[in-house]
Amino acid sequence: MRPRGARARRTPRAGLTLVELVLATGLLTLLMIAVFSLLDGSLDLWRRAETRRHLSEHAGGFLELLATDLGSLEPGAGGDVLVEWVRFDADGDGLAETGWPRLRMVRQASAAEVARLTAGDEEPSTAAATLEVCWAFTPAPGDADARAEGIAWRGARLALDDTRRTFFDPGFFNVTSHEPDAGELEDVTGGLLWVGLRFATQTSIVHDGWDLGDRLEHAASSWDAWNRGRPDTSVHPFNEPGSGMPEAHERPLLPRRVRIELELERETDRKARTRLTEHLAASDGSFSVDDSTRIPRGEEAYVNLDGEWMLVIGVSGGRVTVRRGQRGSEPVSHDPGSMVHWGARVVREVPITLYREDWDL
Repeated sequence: MRPRGARARRTPRAGLTLVELVLATGLLTLLMIAVFSLLDGSLDLWRRAETRRHLSEHAGGFLELLATDLGSLEPGAGGDVLVEWVRFDADGDGLAETGWPRLRMVRQASAAEVARLTAGDEEPSTAAATLEVCWAFTPAPGDADARAEGIAWRGARLALDDTRRTFFDPGFFNVTSHEPDAGELEDVTGGLLWVGLRFATQTSIVHDGWDLGDRLEHAASSWDAWNRGRPDTSVHPFNEPGSGMPEAHERPLLPRRVRIELELERETDRKARTRLTEHLAASDGSFSVDDSTRIPRGEEAYVNLDGEWMLVIGVSGGRVTVRRGQRGSEPVSHDPGSMVHWGARVVREVPITLYREDWDL
């Protein structure tokens, strides 16, 4: 028998009941999830900011140099602007599938630029002069994944330098390779997946968008300041002349504005790209990939497969629906394992301060 005072002397037990323990564990789990979500979001925001900063630095110098050249075009009788598109056979299969632009122009030169270009002469000059400037873009050498990207090249020389061949010489670029002789141009930057150029004629309406087409309000994708038909329309569809171009008389025709659109893809970005998992015929409108989360989304999301540009219409599961043959490219077949390239976009508009209107259409 228990002693009479046993119940009164019983000591209460300290601790948690099972329900309290489950609730505490759940609250701790929720707190840890919230903390880790906050850290992951902060790190993701930091990574995106660093990527944007790196891309801005990558494109900043290139865009500034090109914008300076375009913004100081020579409007006088000695001026000229020639922008055309060429195709390259980047993979050596005999089919020219990759299109890149090249620009040749005459621009006004500062005294510092003239002094730098004539520094090795017996009598260096600082007098006002004009420069011939050439920009060319060529596919990058390397494996199949690297060839989708391009390299920017630039050269500048005094326009009246008779000792050297002019950039406007029809034979300056090799007819087969479309590349200049070694040493003529210097490389500026790489990692260019796309270089888009659009030019506002005197009738182009660009405040609602830089649309291409054959109407007066459309922008042009090539330029011939003297209307001599120099861009070859049989080589690339972007070589079609712009509408609303008046006849050139004593002065070259300059665009009102120029829109430069870049898409950049770094070598590190290629490690985060997906690949085709099936053969893609030229007539197919969709394809499957091994990781659809690595496909860009958005209103104007473009991808590049072996030189062919496609507009992403939608992504469902592991299947991507696209519009084929964009940006002047042609639909072709693609093998399984082909990398799906895409890049970060940078856009800049350059006003041509020395532009003159001529309504003698």
